[in-house]
Amino acid sequence: MQASRFGLLALSMWGLLSVGCTPDLPSQSGQVSVEPLHSQIVNDDYLLRVRLPPGYDSDPTRKYPLIVQLDPTFVGLHQFDITAGLVSEYAAQGRWPEAIVVGPDYPDPNTRLRDYVLPKPLTPSFSGKNVDLFYRVLKEEILPYVEQKYRIDSSQRILIGHSAGATAVYYITFRHAPPEAPLFSAAIAADNGIEEGFFTVERWHAERTNSLPMKLFTTRAFFNGAVQEITYRALVDRIRGRNYQGLSFAEETLDTDHGGAIRPSFEHGLEFIFGGGK
Repeated sequence: MQASRFGLLALSMWGLLSVGCTPDLPSQSGQVSVEPLHSQIVNDDYLLRVRLPPGYDSDPTRKYPLIVQLDPTFVGLHQFDITAGLVSEYAAQGRWPEAIVVGPDYPDPNTRLRDYVLPKPLTPSFSGKNVDLFYRVLKEEILPYVEQKYRIDSSQRILIGHSAGATAVYYITFRHAPPEAPLFSAAIAADNGIEEGFFTVERWHAERTNSLPMKLFTTRAFFNGAVQEITYRALVDRIRGRNYQGLSFAEETLDTDHGGAIRPSFEHGLEFIFGGGK
């Protein structure tokens, strides 16, 4: 597992190499705004990028699924635009429901490394820093704020993360502790290096409960190589072997590299979630 740390560094480098390449972005509809939110938990500011569906104001009784997109604008990878565009196009075709997309962003993009990495050491009480605190930011500040301001169906929350953002997705997925429902009803963890800590957090979850009532879609990029494949496959096999009650799980190895995995991971994952994947 130690080698996976080098895999994480390599994935970060590949992500940076993608900066100069503008992806083929899907057409986006609806209204997008950016609004500040101060977190008391980390004593710092977030910039919330919010996409509202077209016609949002025409029906004041309608509620929408919520997609929380991590790393919305990091190093020009356009992850918020990709997700909002995919929802726009598929909803217009009647294949997916319309959704509100929220991207927690930062005045300083490097702040993501505060929020998306596992604390060292990990503790079963989840009382450390880094993603321990970011989980609280989402649960106690961001989600209450957007769900009070916008018409969101809180039973349909989806979390999406790529690379380091996927670290937060894995952590938040296994952070679930009954009798509370999972913070998100579905999640997409796209192509990141699998750390030893993931196995620890998953084991703690299995010791708490045999249920995980949500949909989970994970991916890896084929061209990341054998080191990532070994640890990724081990985690996938671990998840499948648990037979968690209520979990719908699917995974995919994509014939691309780290940056190229973003759009197909999000597209295939949202199809799994919205299209009735089992």
